[in-house]
Amino acid sequence: MSGNPVIGKAVILAAGSASRMQNGIDRYVSDGEELSAIRAGEKMAARFARFPFLDYQILNLVLAKVSMINIVLRPEDRFFTERYRGVGKLMFPEAEISFSFQEVADGTAHAALSASDFVEGDRFLLLNGDNHYSVDALEMLMETPPGLSGVAAYDRLGFNPSVRERVRSFAVVETHGGLLSRIVEKPEEPDRHMVRDFLSIRGGLEKEVDGKVLVSMNLWCFGPEILEMCRIVPRHVPRKPGKQGEYELPDAVALLLERGGGIQVFYACEDVLDLTRPEDVEIVGRQIREHLENRIGELGRRYSVAVRP
Repeated sequence: MSGNPVIGKAVILAAGSASRMQNGIDRYVSDGEELSAIRAGEKMAARFARFPFLDYQILNLVLAKVSMINIVLRPEDRFFTERYRGVGKLMFPEAEISFSFQEVADGTAHAALSASDFVEGDRFLLLNGDNHYSVDALEMLMETPPGLSGVAAYDRLGFNPSVRERVRSFAVVETHGGLLSRIVEKPEEPDRHMVRDFLSIRGGLEKEVDGKVLVSMNLWCFGPEILEMCRIVPRHVPRKPGKQGEYELPDAVALLLERGGGIQVFYACEDVLDLTRPEDVEIVGRQIREHLENRIGELGRRYSVAVRP
């Protein structure tokens, strides 16, 4: 680490409805409790080697020395409040796990704003609940200098081939002087947004990035000022006819940039597990078995301690 003030808080956005997960999920999940939770919108309840998907991310946050974790849920969600007030609390004693609730599903900026009381003026990591980020990536973002925000920019070539084509539709980042200049959502021609810059990596070092398309997987380090942007950001243009636009985090980020906020870009080239569609259960299961065997073992050890008489 670079000696920056410790970033000990993380906010996990997990209040979505999991609508894209519903059609055909019973082909991949048979356990009644697990399937019921996914049907209710808590798709991170999908189990891999006996453990819910979100357990793996909580473990990585704990290993990165994050001591306070807040999960943003919908008020009706029950699976994770019960888990992390029960056995999950005993599995991760190093961290205080709390909950915020997004009363109305009104976009990612609105969801982040739900955690305002948890943030309380501190810097914090912000991440998706339906993705799995490595300890290295988390620790890299925790090196964000005071006075700046940070974002992980992922090289498309680092992703699992099973999802690499899908990644082409993800939001891409543009940079200037190692800082974020803008995020382009759903780019029609992503290859037109190649980055040529020197970007930050771990240990205060830089890497020359020349002609690569980098995507945002919604892994950030923010100061509390982003919450003010989330509070005042206008609704996004409706994405579907007849539906109201939502308050979206990329728009809040754009507003932060417009008002002079700096966002340091960190280069990452590694896989990010993505649990969006029913078939992802199979893809993620294979990735976890092949690459996260040590995490399975660690979760098993922690569970055994938690339930020991």
